[in-house]
Amino acid sequence: MKKIIRNRNIIIIMLCTTIITLCVGFTLTSLKLKEITAEGKIYDVEIVNIQEGTAIKGGEVLPTGIYEIKDNGKTANFTFNLSAPKDTLTYIITIKNNGNLKAKIDGLAESPDYLNDNNQANSILPVLITHNDITNQELNPKEEIKLILTVEFSNSGQAMNKTVPYAVSILSSYVE
Repeated sequence: MKKIIRNRNIIIIMLCTTIITLCVGFTLTSLKLKEITAEGKIYDVEIVNIQEGTAIKGGEVLPTGIYEIKDNGKTANFTFNLSAPKDTLTYIITIKNNGNLKAKIDGLAESPDYLNDNNQANSILPVLITHNDITNQELNPKEEIKLILTVEFSNSGQAMNKTVPYAVSILSSYVE
């Protein structure tokens, strides 16, 4: 009788050990499979170029602007100098999906937010900043989209030197 109980206990221990070994094996296989399927997938949306468009002179001095791409291509910093009514600057910002996953532009983070914050907008009057709406645009791998930024000195303003700082950051996500 003791021999039967002992054999039964050995069989139960062997079965438990087999089940634990199978669980560990399946877990390791699953992790390796996830690693292999994720390998090679790249999500990378960034500002790759800023091109100066037209500069329209409303007075005697040509309006100017300086720009810089920062944060690994996620942010574009600008400083605009305008001085007379009808001064206008245009910039074409190229945003590219450098990855191999489809991406979506979720929005733009602007600092200061001259478009949506009236206090900020009033602080730079008579200068107005506008751009085209690229929110919710989807970019396939290697596809580009253009953000056209326009800075203009209002026709109704009095001539004065106005320096305006501005930064725009790209908010994006990948699409499965």
